[in-house]
Amino acid sequence: MLSSSEASGGSGRQLLIGLDAMEWSLVQSWAGTGALPTFQRLLEQGARVELDSTAAQLPDTVWSAIYTGMNPGHFVKYFYVQYDAQSSGLKMMDDDSIGATPFWRYLTEAGRRVCVLDVPKFPVTRSEGAYLANWGAHASKTARASHPPELLGEINQRFGPHPVGECDAVDANPKALAKLRGRILEGVHLRGELYRWMLTREPWDVFFAAFSEPHCAGHHFWQYLDSSHPNYDASDRHGLRDTLETVYRAIDRELGQIIESAGPDTRCLILSGHGMGPIWHASWNLQEILDSLGFGKGGVQPRARDAHVADANPWRFIKRVLPGRFQYAVKALLPAAIQNELIFRWYAGPRDWAGCRAIAVPNNDSVGAIRLLVEGRDRYGVIPPAIYDQTCDAIAQALSTLRDPVTGRKVVLLVSLLHKEFDGPHTDGLPDITVLWDQSFAWDQIESPELGQLKIRMQDSRSGSHTPHGFLLARGYGERAGEDLGRATLNDVAPTVLKAAGVEPPEAMRGRVLFSQESLERGGERLMYHCSFDGNFSRT
Repeated sequence: MLSSSEASGGSGRQLLIGLDAMEWSLVQSWAGTGALPTFQRLLEQGARVELDSTAAQLPDTVWSAIYTGMNPGHFVKYFYVQYDAQSSGLKMMDDDSIGATPFWRYLTEAGRRVCVLDVPKFPVTRSEGAYLANWGAHASKTARASHPPELLGEINQRFGPHPVGECDAVDANPKALAKLRGRILEGVHLRGELYRWMLTREPWDVFFAAFSEPHCAGHHFWQYLDSSHPNYDASDRHGLRDTLETVYRAIDRELGQIIESAGPDTRCLILSGHGMGPIWHASWNLQEILDSLGFGKGGVQPRARDAHVADANPWRFIKRVLPGRFQYAVKALLPAAIQNELIFRWYAGPRDWAGCRAIAVPNNDSVGAIRLLVEGRDRYGVIPPAIYDQTCDAIAQALSTLRDPVTGRKVVLLVSLLHKEFDGPHTDGLPDITVLWDQSFAWDQIESPELGQLKIRMQDSRSGSHTPHGFLLARGYGERAGEDLGRATLNDVAPTVLKAAGVEPPEAMRGRVLFSQESLERGGERLMYHCSFDGNFSRT
């Protein structure tokens, strides 16, 4: 009996597994040593693609770009705390407000059967198929829900809640982290059981599920892995050094069993939209930097200062010293408006922005974000539109000169002007400039001729943060064994899935199909005869 995709001219079923913030360099290294046998076989027998990621500008848009084939200019939400041009304040944004169509909507409209389980940062879809949202996804801002509604109750009864809970509520002490490690590993195993159960419970043509555990593990355990980190413990007295590798190994085992359960006639795409590395940045002091460079308050002249210590936000200091469980318990008792104000103060302090030319606005900490206050666009706009481009270029040039005085290396990897990077109806709501910091080496000072020297205070409790390193591994799409397809973008995933399902990608999608029609047909024929792959994927 043919699946609905085959009957409609497609080429069989597709299994998509998202790996939230799994670092590509670690996957390659550990697969190369045989520690990740499933990934090793995928690399040897399938195709690989490195994905250029919106994590270089707006890390919270990574999954939306994958789902929709669109760039952040098409999303209402780019971060969960956003600048509001009309009020010149901040506003909370949830995942329900992204405002773009995911690829599985096009699949269901074309009669394909889909199953979408706990993928990050997207609300539950209420249409034909099976959907689960925010069961254990990292930092998702949407309701825990399912469609059909009774599915969540059945999952809770069979598997219980995801054991990690609030990853950000965990304190950075070894005892708490040891407990978190156990919960993360339990979560990986539960996911494997849940997804294998759903593979057989639901009829499907496209099955999309995600593992969020690499995200939480990377944030909390990076310093135990990275020997160049200042807090690295060579003696490993707490037994946490192998945590990331152990989590990756656990995912590798579950992934192998899931692929095997899906059957040899199923195409597979395994992907991550961004990675993880050490956290070194000056995002928390970006407003101070802008002020010192003369782009803050009007009338304040730039001046290089002698070496001095950067300001520290007292709200971030309080958050670092109070136990996480206590913070979240108190937070739950507060009215929503007070909760939001505390978050706003943590990101941006008092927000005295009237009279500024440029302000630092919230974004993921690995990438600083800047908004220009433009006449006619922003409530306190002071920059004439005629000199908007000139001002952007001047800020970008000033930031690009920032260096670490110890090593002499630049601390800014990439400055992006988002009106040139992205298009779409919501581009005016984005930051104007983003600053991707170089996190490949440890630094806590910055200097330039215009700025002078600034000592950056540590205001983060986590040791790991995002990198713009995405990847995709494919089997069954007509690829050659071990083929390296070079570079692609996050926007290429959605049209590739649609085309392989026999559904023409809409013109609005910004991505391209990664495999030719000839390759897709060749891959479908190989899968039909079960000869595209060799090996038992659950083997360890």
